[in-house]
Amino acid sequence: MTARTELIERGEELLQLSRITTDALNGVGAVGLVAGPVATGKSVLLSALCEQAHAAGFVTLRAVGAQAENHTPLSIAGQLLRHAPLDPARHEHVQRLLRLAVTSAAAAGTDAPPALHARTGPDSDAGRPARLCGDLVQELCAVLFELSTVSPILLCVDDVHHADEHSLQWLLFLIRRLGSARIAVVLAERTASQHPQPAFHAELLRQPNCRRVMLGPLSHDGVSALIGARLEDGRRTGAQRDEELAASELRARVDALTGGNPLLVHALLDDLRTCTRLPSEARSATLGAGYAFSQAVVSCLHRSEASALAVARGIAVLGDESCVQVLGHLVDRSPASVERVIRGLDSAGMLEHGRFRHPAVRTAVLHDTDAGELSRLHFRAAHLLYTRGAPERAIAEQLLASTEPGEAWSTKVLCDVAREALVDGDAALARRCVEHAHRGCTDRRRRGEVLTLLAGVEWQLQAGNAVRHLPQLTSALRSGDLAERQSVVVLKYLLRHGRLTEASATLEHIICQQWTVESRTAAELQTVKLMLSSSYPGAIADLPPLGPCRVDEEHTPAAVRADPQLQAAAVLDEVLSGRAREHTFLAAEQVLRSLRLTYRSWEQAEFALLALIYGDQLDRAAVCCDQLLERIGNAAEGWRPPLLALRSQIAARQGRLADAERDAMAALESMPWQGWGVNIGLPLATLLCAQTAMGKYEDAAELLNRPVPQAIYKTRYGLHYLYARGEFRLATNNSQAALDDFTICGEMMQDWDLDLPSVVPWRGAAARVHLQAGDVQKAKVLIDEQTRRLQPGPSRSRGMTVRLSAAVAELKHRPSLLRQAVDELQRSDSPIELALALADLGYAHQKLGDHKRSRIMMTRAWQLAKEHRAEPIQRGLSNLFSDVREEVPQTAGGASAGGLSDAERRVASLAALGHTNREIARELFITVSTVEQHLTRVYRKLKVTRRSDLPGELCLAAGGGTASYA
Repeated sequence: MTARTELIERGEELLQLSRITTDALNGVGAVGLVAGPVATGKSVLLSALCEQAHAAGFVTLRAVGAQAENHTPLSIAGQLLRHAPLDPARHEHVQRLLRLAVTSAAAAGTDAPPALHARTGPDSDAGRPARLCGDLVQELCAVLFELSTVSPILLCVDDVHHADEHSLQWLLFLIRRLGSARIAVVLAERTASQHPQPAFHAELLRQPNCRRVMLGPLSHDGVSALIGARLEDGRRTGAQRDEELAASELRARVDALTGGNPLLVHALLDDLRTCTRLPSEARSATLGAGYAFSQAVVSCLHRSEASALAVARGIAVLGDESCVQVLGHLVDRSPASVERVIRGLDSAGMLEHGRFRHPAVRTAVLHDTDAGELSRLHFRAAHLLYTRGAPERAIAEQLLASTEPGEAWSTKVLCDVAREALVDGDAALARRCVEHAHRGCTDRRRRGEVLTLLAGVEWQLQAGNAVRHLPQLTSALRSGDLAERQSVVVLKYLLRHGRLTEASATLEHIICQQWTVESRTAAELQTVKLMLSSSYPGAIADLPPLGPCRVDEEHTPAAVRADPQLQAAAVLDEVLSGRAREHTFLAAEQVLRSLRLTYRSWEQAEFALLALIYGDQLDRAAVCCDQLLERIGNAAEGWRPPLLALRSQIAARQGRLADAERDAMAALESMPWQGWGVNIGLPLATLLCAQTAMGKYEDAAELLNRPVPQAIYKTRYGLHYLYARGEFRLATNNSQAALDDFTICGEMMQDWDLDLPSVVPWRGAAARVHLQAGDVQKAKVLIDEQTRRLQPGPSRSRGMTVRLSAAVAELKHRPSLLRQAVDELQRSDSPIELALALADLGYAHQKLGDHKRSRIMMTRAWQLAKEHRAEPIQRGLSNLFSDVREEVPQTAGGASAGGLSDAERRVASLAALGHTNREIARELFITVSTVEQHLTRVYRKLKVTRRSDLPGELCLAAGGGTASYA
């Protein structure tokens, strides 16, 4: 580094110091005091002065004050005289004087120089040491005066603020006696809010021969010049530099980061050297504080006064929440003192308006602080912010950086922030807060509450992770460390994972508690009652009695009835008890639209979606489920697997077999198998049904080999699993085993009072087994009973049941029943069931001798089965009619049905399904003539001449969409 880079904007100051040496050369002793903030070039300026003086014939003697030596007597004098050009005898004499001075100081028993002690009389004991020390000081000064007669002398003392008191007094003794001696004394000191040696400083400035030179940070032009000089030096040494590096943008950014402090500028440019392999524009874009810059700042702080380091650490700890009052409390200093220190650090370029100029500097200061001290500072900062009503997230940041034991207020803050972070989608913060609160919580009762929250956060982030906290939760429950609401949460976890024995003990514990009907616990318990009856009905006999499960509108307090979770459970209860009406489904949609994605609200979503699914409101359920999946962020990933499981069930019921398979597999893959507990029955059953319907029997058989929790057969999920297993067994020609599964499923549903075809149509499935065996009478009994249990209104379940009714009816009545089934299934968007109904209708027409209409129905059924990948249906139809694979031509010219009006499309769709003109007129409430007119226009637009040539897509015109198989 050249002098050119070192002395930028220091020429005037060097000139002032040169005048001091000129005066000394002319026989006028003079003193200079160079003062300025830390690292502003004082040492460099002294070096330049020494070079000039040496060239002018001066003997230059240098010393540096050090904080570690400020209790070593005459350490500065020793440094200066040790390198003086003395003959060996004189040098040995000086060393003996220095050793004697140190011994005298030790004998005086004080840090103050003995020569300065007041003598109490000629015979005083203190007199001789004082006189002796005074003589020593005088003799040491005499050495310099004698030397100056031969050559002019320049004494330079850097960091004089660290000099020991004996050296300072020796310097004052010398300075006061310079007179005409050819001696120049130049001292450099760091400016501070409070000088460490105020008496020395005041006495020095009183001397008439003392000149003060002030240094400050470089100006913007100075920074620019320094950068240019460094770049020029780099080019001269062969370093690769582009002219863009000296552009005004680079200079401005360096100036902004350093505040003009030369040391910081050099450090920042050193950091820039690490980017030399980048293009110049990239280096300019990535310019920032690196290791060298951060270390330079830390070095400056350690070289500053002690309070500066403490204040800087306080600013680093407080960050954006830093203010003079809080900072003063944090570092145990008055606001006025803190303000003075901040002004000093601002002037040194390390701060800007009391803030670090770059985040890397704050990080470096924090890393430089002892870990234990830093932890205590963060906790103290958190408490100060808490008492001042600061935002909870700011308080939580301080607590997270501390390892101190928690207190009641800190635990509450962390838990509140964790809940808020989950809502805001900040999963990482939520987990850190609740884990930190749990580690630092020492209160047993509070610790149990935090553990419950931790399990909830784990569930929300990854639903399967919550199970690992169950042992601790149950232990806390047994020891009485959980409140009623937390106990209910534990109960739900235990039920979800099929741990019925522990769930029974937990419920017994809850029932024994004294809770009031107005409390939130009442709503929680009422929800548990409904949840047990709807999802765990087989476990009720193993649990303590809870009383009636219906919500009593008259006697249940309004506050309890208004609980969102209870409302959702009540909606599902209405559906499963056969009391659902349109207002029930509207209430379910309202629950789904208004809920927040937190672990406590998952049951609300599940209850409401199941109410729509079991109520055959599949389109509504699909929309709501997709909306929830779109809302999932990083902080609600735990919602994804169970939501995908529900969406796969919806898709299966809508006949979208590929979608059902994809979603069910995604659900099972996104959460560990053991993490599902008994809930695994739903995605597993859906995947089993979808793969069976698609003819993937090997995949389905592999699924059945996977073990499931035994407790699943006491839950609603077990119904789905048994039904799916029965469908697989029936499809693989194991009819008796299939009938056993359907029968067991039916017995469970009847015992549990969940016997609705829309939940699991076990009677229809068992009837199909009896029909295969030729036992029509048993099948008819089952189908008639299923018909009586249908809910009012059109539905997928009604279409499926009517189709089965046709199978046990006389042949002549079958077409009429099957057309009714087709209409129901078209309206409910159930293409797989529709394909089966069309196939049955085609077969009925074949039996009745109407081969033309039979072929139309079979072809439509084959097209639907192909579109939705129902390979077994395709194969069965192909076996019946070898030409069924030949798709009905859309038009002679290949046109589609897209150009039809709505009225024409409705007529054409019914005609494509084989309805006569009169049947179409009756269905659409129009005249036969109007039907004929519409068909004439349809034939003309589509360029066909007969019904059998109508496009296959028209068979879906009345329904469209998709629906389920299971």
